[in-house]
Amino acid sequence: MEQYLRIALIGLLISFLGSLPLGTLNITAFQIAAFQNVWNAITFSLGVVLVELVVVRLTLMGAKTLDLGNRIFLYLMPLAVLLLMYMSYSSFSTIGHPLDLKANTNVIPMVKSSFILGLLLSALNPMHIPFWMGWNSILVSKNKLNNNRGMYSFYILGIGLGSTLGLLIFILTGKYVFQNYQHFQYIISYGTGALYLVFSTYLLFLYYKKHLKPIIT
Repeated sequence: MEQYLRIALIGLLISFLGSLPLGTLNITAFQIAAFQNVWNAITFSLGVVLVELVVVRLTLMGAKTLDLGNRIFLYLMPLAVLLLMYMSYSSFSTIGHPLDLKANTNVIPMVKSSFILGLLLSALNPMHIPFWMGWNSILVSKNKLNNNRGMYSFYILGIGLGSTLGLLIFILTGKYVFQNYQHFQYIISYGTGALYLVFSTYLLFLYYKKHLKPIIT
């Protein structure tokens, strides 16, 4: 049992620290908490974490599954780029229009469910697979993780808790911003718009490097 608790704690720490750097998922959780409410942000986070746990389980199954996942990812990446560009445009378009910003309670108007939004953005996140492949390899090489169903379960449980705790930090920050809305409205518009634009540009670069460049050359 001690080794199970240890691997759960390791998974928790890795996922918690990995969820703290600014990214599409935690910024969106923050935005939902600021514009809507904490419960919607929590359901968004549950969708995010659910997909992440599925990805972690796939990375533990082996390279053959991941090769299929990478091929699917290449087809989904253009959709992710378009989605993030739309979210960037939506954020920038509210600058100077505080009433529009306050009324824009849905990050993506056509997606009404915050849980579905969490599933969608998490599924299109390019960092899940390489991040967990890297950490899985490190843990296996250090004999911290082995091919044991019980150990896998505790590892995944720790990851889920860690990611949830990390996202909660952004949710609580979003709640604070909502309570002081007038002081932060322009920062929210500029900040989220710029970050979504950066993320979409990065995805576009990855898509060109991994998919388009080999075809052109």
